[in-house]
Amino acid sequence: MREKKGRFPFLWLVFILVVMLSFSSSADALEKRDYDVIVVGAGTGGLGAAIQAARLGVKVAVFEETTVLGGQMIASAVSTMDDMYGTRWGIYGEFLEGIFEYYSSRGKSVGTCYWTPITVAFEPHVGEYVLANMIKEVREGKTTWDKKPGVLDLYTGAKVRSVLKSGDGKTVTGIVAEAGGTKLLCYSKVLIDATEYGDLLPLAGADYRVGKNLVDSESRSFDEDARVQDITWVAVIKHYPGGVPDELKVKTPPPGYEDMRKTFMSYVARDGSTFKRYPLKYPVDVLTHNAYRGLPDSLARGNADASSPLTWLMLTKTEVNWANDYPGKEGYKGKTGLPVTYLEDPAFRKEADARAMLVTIGFIYYLQNELGCDWSVASDIFESEATYENVKDHLPSEYAEIAKHFPPRPYVRESRRVVGIKTLTSREIRENSESYMRNEGRELRSSLAVGRYVLDLHGADETEQLEAEFGETRESIAKNKPLGPFQVPFEIFIPKETDGFLVAEKNLSVTRLASGALRLQPITMLTGQAVGAIAALAVKEGVQPRDVNVMKVQKTLLEAKDRLALCVYSDVPESHPHWAAVQMATVRGWMKPKSLPTLAASRIDNYNDILQASRKGRTKGIFGVDEPLSWEVAKEFLSAILDDLGGQGKVDLHNGMSEEPIPRGEFIFALCRALYPSEEPKPITTKEDKISWAHKKLSPILSVDKRDLEEGLTRGEALNIVMEVLTN
Repeated sequence: MREKKGRFPFLWLVFILVVMLSFSSSADALEKRDYDVIVVGAGTGGLGAAIQAARLGVKVAVFEETTVLGGQMIASAVSTMDDMYGTRWGIYGEFLEGIFEYYSSRGKSVGTCYWTPITVAFEPHVGEYVLANMIKEVREGKTTWDKKPGVLDLYTGAKVRSVLKSGDGKTVTGIVAEAGGTKLLCYSKVLIDATEYGDLLPLAGADYRVGKNLVDSESRSFDEDARVQDITWVAVIKHYPGGVPDELKVKTPPPGYEDMRKTFMSYVARDGSTFKRYPLKYPVDVLTHNAYRGLPDSLARGNADASSPLTWLMLTKTEVNWANDYPGKEGYKGKTGLPVTYLEDPAFRKEADARAMLVTIGFIYYLQNELGCDWSVASDIFESEATYENVKDHLPSEYAEIAKHFPPRPYVRESRRVVGIKTLTSREIRENSESYMRNEGRELRSSLAVGRYVLDLHGADETEQLEAEFGETRESIAKNKPLGPFQVPFEIFIPKETDGFLVAEKNLSVTRLASGALRLQPITMLTGQAVGAIAALAVKEGVQPRDVNVMKVQKTLLEAKDRLALCVYSDVPESHPHWAAVQMATVRGWMKPKSLPTLAASRIDNYNDILQASRKGRTKGIFGVDEPLSWEVAKEFLSAILDDLGGQGKVDLHNGMSEEPIPRGEFIFALCRALYPSEEPKPITTKEDKISWAHKKLSPILSVDKRDLEEGLTRGEALNIVMEVLTN
């Protein structure tokens, strides 16, 4: 017995050493890589962030689980743009320029959807081509704003296994991932969750909301009966004039088809109505259905825009993204929407995805067999066996050939949402959108993007599924509907406690209703661009994202021609040299414009009324950008700047009653004295002393010739000076 007792400690020691060696060899097998910024998710938000950050000269990596770029816009085939005929600026505007160029060179319109030619639609593979070109241009330094081009590495078919954190667990430091059969240990200064589901939030240990639940980093508990919105597995379908190929025919109805059929018939019928104007009359005919999500067709002859039902006849491609939500009208086990388990449980998610695909296959069966249409999945857009492999456990094998031509992932409208410094509500969006409806302005000083959409929830929109703590109810959907553009503030991108971490998709710090206005492709690309700017500046300045100077982020975005202000001025078009400075002054509240927009006090709820107001010039104000800067306005201007900065500096301008514009030198001296009062030499007695001190103080920032300091300033020139000084 004593001999056995003596051997046991030895055997345990051997076992422990073997385990330690196995862990060591496993760790050594990980290929180590260092990045400044890591983005997980190559959707609209993720690529917006990655491109913007790389343009600023930092080293960026993007990890994407599928092999398709573009997220909801392309990998989920929602390629009819929901931009409400606005938000066409910043990186989203650049993307659209690529789309316009591609189709115009082929003599085709992009205005093929929503029954009006002023919309934008494109084939998913064309959208991916444009995104790939934008990435290529960054890599080649063609669209880089830093002195050296940044790095933008792209890993597709990649899976993040874990998130690395500091010893105290409060700072994210990287990820462990698998890509192309290689295990990677990647370190980052900033990690960005741009997944479609907010999948990094629990891995990063951040507090988040899922449905109406608040899930804290300690308990990780949630009410499984809470709901999120329906999903839709969109399909791109096309017309086959010679008849649908046999392998693309849906010959037997999918399980549960009779229930699906009732929904399909309520939306689309052989003798349905043709769209003429709103409100829409249901059911609609097939022509109207196809024109709703109609796409241009690169391979077809002619140009099928959406100008009239006659041109709708020329449509040869469209998307099935209407009447095929899952679980749809019937809901899931007696309630609308999906249980939040969809986001939390991968097995449940996979089964729900398969059921969503079956609904869309059911709609294609309905088109082919009950409406007699020669339409089926487009064989020239997507083709991947992996799409079927991902759902085959819950999808009959007879649909395998159809499934491989589906986009690689379903359209997911709702994500986990980070608990940020601030949570944006639907009421705040409404109030912000009304800023110039009553001849008054309420700009957000920390604005980093401008959106233009409504509070759009597909299911789970009952009061009991909304966040009572923020006053959200079902009535809020109509009551708080935004009436125009609205701003997105800096604070909703920043986790309340976790450092080294940002969010850039549908996972921002917002209520469920607010997320309905912030979940579409245009605004997610713009909020992604904002996050990329925050991340890059944090890296370059060696600070946490929460500590980045918001004005520097704003200046960076304005230089990228991204709009941040709500108010638009007729005398300051985007081509004006002081456009960015006027945007900054408007957002920050530094200088009053000459006049605000004169929109009627009554609320304007529809696009036609807004268009009419725009034609009459009532949607634009006048800034007076090129007018001389008076002494009185200069004093108010400098006081507003100090107030914005929370400073107590002194503003001292003596010729307040003079009608002459304030000289540049006098203005710069007053600016320096207000911003750096403790650094002013004593005494300054002459005009030459004033100019010398101010010039010396600001010459590293501004290239100002002393000979120009006596010239009078315009309002725009003064704004430019201030923006440069405050954001240097």
